[in-house]
Amino acid sequence: MTDDPTPTMRIVIAGAGSVARALGANLAGLGHEVRYAVRTPDAADTVALAGAADGADLTILAVPFDAVESVVRALARGGDAVLVDATNPFGRPLPDGVASGAALVAAAAGPTVRVVKAFNVLGVEHMSDPPLDDGYRPLLPVAGDDERARRMVADLATAMGFDAVEVGGLDGAGTLEEAARYWGMLAYAGGRGRDVVLVAHQRRP
Repeated sequence: MTDDPTPTMRIVIAGAGSVARALGANLAGLGHEVRYAVRTPDAADTVALAGAADGADLTILAVPFDAVESVVRALARGGDAVLVDATNPFGRPLPDGVASGAALVAAAAGPTVRVVKAFNVLGVEHMSDPPLDDGYRPLLPVAGDDERARRMVADLATAMGFDAVEVGGLDGAGTLEEAARYWGMLAYAGGRGRDVVLVAHQRRP
């Protein structure tokens, strides 16, 4: 495991849908080795879900929320594993007493896996090639309890073209999941469309 995102990393993405493929294309373009973990491998870049995280430097969870618990348990890897939760708890109520979707992911992963919340606050349209025409980068908050894992994911996201910001521990993941709802409100109820994305401008003193 390395904190420097420059060397090639072995990255497993759980899922092979639009989000998984967009993130994977971005990462592969940076030279990382990317494999997609699915229940039934059907292509050269797919692997079986069971045990897929073994040997990976980083695993990204990009599956429908109703599948996260079973998928995380199938991926399970202990030690210093880093699991990035890119999901949102939409379409399924959280169990009583569970503060966020990321908390559910962390419980399924177990205490030795370092869970980081990222890539969940914007649409897939911005994931494979994030920088905008005007030079701004999409804002990407990154939350996680383990400082090294959080920094590694933030550095990787920066290299991918995002304006990555570390925002503290995993107890803030619920706020990030609500931020995804905010994006959806702007895109749909607000009529801005899925191409809308948040950027961070600073007012001059």
